[in-house]
Amino acid sequence: MAKVFNRMSRKKEVKPFIYNDKRSMATVGKNLAVVELKKFKFQGTFTWLVWMFVHLMLLVGFRNRVVVFVNWTWNYFRYNNGLHLIVRPYKKKRKKQEAKENAP
Repeated sequence: MAKVFNRMSRKKEVKPFIYNDKRSMATVGKNLAVVELKKFKFQGTFTWLVWMFVHLMLLVGFRNRVVVFVNWTWNYFRYNNGLHLIVRPYKKKRKKQEAKENAP
């Protein structure tokens, strides 16, 4: 998008956007992942290792890769995953709102 905006600001011809689908990769659990390519589907521990490698290589900078790798390794052996919950705050209804909602 940045290239499109730059070309528009310079009054140059805007090239059409072409989406490059890289397919899907996802971790399913500890030591498990799935990969969907155009013609193949993979799953299992080896796929999990491939997922980790690909995501480490997509990080910018050697230091970032090392920090993330050490962090992943520490959490893997310590089973320190924490609890990941999405919780919305509870709001108590007011009496006037309850009366309106319960009215026929």
